[in-house]
Amino acid sequence: MWRGVYGPWGVAAHCPSGAPFTGPSKLTVWLAVGGSSEEIDQGMAEALATDGIPASLLRQIPFAEIKAQARAALAWKTGRAADRPWPVPERCRTDQDYALLVAELVRMRATGTTAPQGELAARLGIGKATMSERVRRARELGLWDGKQLTDRATELLHEWQSEDEEQ
Repeated sequence: MWRGVYGPWGVAAHCPSGAPFTGPSKLTVWLAVGGSSEEIDQGMAEALATDGIPASLLRQIPFAEIKAQARAALAWKTGRAADRPWPVPERCRTDQDYALLVAELVRMRATGTTAPQGELAARLGIGKATMSERVRRARELGLWDGKQLTDRATELLHEWQSEDEEQ
């Protein structure tokens, strides 16, 4: 979550780490006038002059900074840099293979890919239908809930990383 104060206005952006994107999914703006009676009077005068939430306030919100913080939180949660691809196997045989698949889809969405399933299918040399079937199977295995990795998937990824570091 990110917070900022702009004149009499408070702003908060919520970026769930498990969302299929890293930008904010909820933006809250409120009248944040407080302090001494003079500060309250001054803040109310500023707010009344804007006649509600001004467009100029919305232009000041640093969305790039918010997205960068969300990407960092996602990388911390998975223990992996967002720009480093997960090694998805050409064939998914184990639960770990499926966890790698959905982790890569999440990473691709976080880096701005608009059609991650299609791009990953092309990268692996498989059809889109096969990719869709693998994503469905990952959901059945309890690794993916349609929006984010499950705790089970995160555990499998941490196990994979531990094994990878040992080798």
